[in-house]
Amino acid sequence: MANDYRERLMSASNDRPHPLVDPYLRIILSALGPRRATAFLTAALKAHQEERAREGTIQLGFCAYLSDRLGETWGRTLAEISAWEAMQAVRRLVRADPETDLGRQLSHGLALAVASGPATTAAR
Repeated sequence: MANDYRERLMSASNDRPHPLVDPYLRIILSALGPRRATAFLTAALKAHQEERAREGTIQLGFCAYLSDRLGETWGRTLAEISAWEAMQAVRRLVRADPETDLGRQLSHGLALAVASGPATTAAR
């Protein structure tokens, strides 16, 4: 069922997850599980939006904004370190391909995490 939802979501738009980014988004999901991956990817998307909003000004950058959103205790487990490193790989790949947008890729990862999570009461 989760795969059907993801396929519908992806086919509803012309955008597709980049084939080299998708495995790293799956690492994040695998390492953190659906709920924590959703929170992590939401924080990453907000950090990306903040970075773009401050474009052209002096700024701290994506990593600082993401770290701030995740809090001081983030990064103490192997799962969190794995997710952080996968996110860094996603950013490097996206920067290398000017046609790929980080926000869209993070949105794809977020949709995957939400679709992989447990059904909510409203969905039953």
